[in-house]
Amino acid sequence: MPPYRSHIHGQVAWLAALDVACLAAGCAIGSITRFAPEEWGDYVVSHMDGWLILISGVVVANYLAGGYRLQATYSRFNLVVTWLFSLIFATVILSVTSYGWFRLLLGRGVLFLSLASYSIVSLALKLFVYRALFRSEWFVCRCAIMGTGRRAREVRAILESKWVMPAHRVVAFLSEIRPEAQRAEPGGIMDGVPVLLFRAEETEELLRGLGVDLVVAGCEDSPDARASDANLRRLRFRGVEVLTAPAVVEIYCGRTPLDLVNEAYLTDIALISEGPGVAHWKRLADIVFSLLALAAFAPVSAVIALAIKLAEPGAPVLYVQERVGRFGQPFRIRKFRTMRQDAEADTGPVWAGPDDPRVTPLGRFLRRFRLDEIPQFLNVLVGEMSIVGPRPERPEIACELEKVIPYFRERENVMPGLTGWAQIRYPYGRTVEDAVRKLEYDLYYIKHMSLALDLQIVLSTLRIIFLGVPANGE
Repeated sequence: MPPYRSHIHGQVAWLAALDVACLAAGCAIGSITRFAPEEWGDYVVSHMDGWLILISGVVVANYLAGGYRLQATYSRFNLVVTWLFSLIFATVILSVTSYGWFRLLLGRGVLFLSLASYSIVSLALKLFVYRALFRSEWFVCRCAIMGTGRRAREVRAILESKWVMPAHRVVAFLSEIRPEAQRAEPGGIMDGVPVLLFRAEETEELLRGLGVDLVVAGCEDSPDARASDANLRRLRFRGVEVLTAPAVVEIYCGRTPLDLVNEAYLTDIALISEGPGVAHWKRLADIVFSLLALAAFAPVSAVIALAIKLAEPGAPVLYVQERVGRFGQPFRIRKFRTMRQDAEADTGPVWAGPDDPRVTPLGRFLRRFRLDEIPQFLNVLVGEMSIVGPRPERPEIACELEKVIPYFRERENVMPGLTGWAQIRYPYGRTVEDAVRKLEYDLYYIKHMSLALDLQIVLSTLRIIFLGVPANGE
């Protein structure tokens, strides 16, 4: 077997190393451009502390914003947003440090030239080179899947998605046979991939012969434990990368598969989640962000309120609606009214859709850019909502979904949010099937909740705001 190496951590290391190389090149270009040939070398050495802070700030910002994570490089918009955030973050850190040390760590001219040079080199690589590089044979991840049923096929489709980087290739499906069999032997072909039959004690030898980098276990359709599981656990402690089927869906799709969830798994999520530990920091960030947002959007809010009044003089500006909050506590959400005043007079509470006929022309514009949700910063300020979290549901709809979707109430263990992981990954939801998928994303967020993930969600939400992607209709 190859020595321990995680292809996921490996990609992070490679992306960070390439970013550092781009930063070093940008700093060198900036110094050479700003100073004479006989001066720039001395300047670089005498300001080494400033260069280190700048490079560290950019790398840390890219890491926090998700710029180095799996699948992050296929979205050009996200690359640009992450790049912009990293420059702002690094500049702020450098400025604060300069004030703290009472001296200018880097001159404004050389800083501007260095960051401009870094941006050109880095964005060119990320936009035009990284994808081809990490889908090349150099970085391909060889995978073996334990199982031959429906779930194994689904896992293969996830691993070999064209958006997954580095590229993954399933080289074999593995099926365990009874102990009396003498050796591993071909078991046929499934979807163009060989099926190998093996005994439990031959697991390590077989995987070594295949030269795989990743083994996916738990893909058998039968819930019965396999004898090879003990060998796989031992291989994991020897440094071999082994993932379960739920872990594959979480890592590569960003959701927790509901069909593989049970009470024990949900208990593990509650024990693993960092949510209770980051709650105080999230609350502090919510207060600061909501105060800034309310102040910044005050002129826009006044214009919107006037436009709503002019469109329907007799109708209220704000739409107040009861929603289900944390731990099932009801609260009243505030939004700029986007529907006709009598929208639910005949139908009662129903799901809204992207082309809902009840929405007014002005309301359609507000929803497109999520301007109707500005008043919800008041809910955030008073502690009824958070900036990031599962979208709060209406009590009537929540009761109906709870009857048909197992564990639906688990999403109420955290504060509901203005935006969330489910909203940016699965924007529309007007059927039970949509609610199931959104719950899977919410469970993933609950398990992996952190300030860094919140930052990534906020940055991704900017795409909806600035590009006008239709809102989720809620």
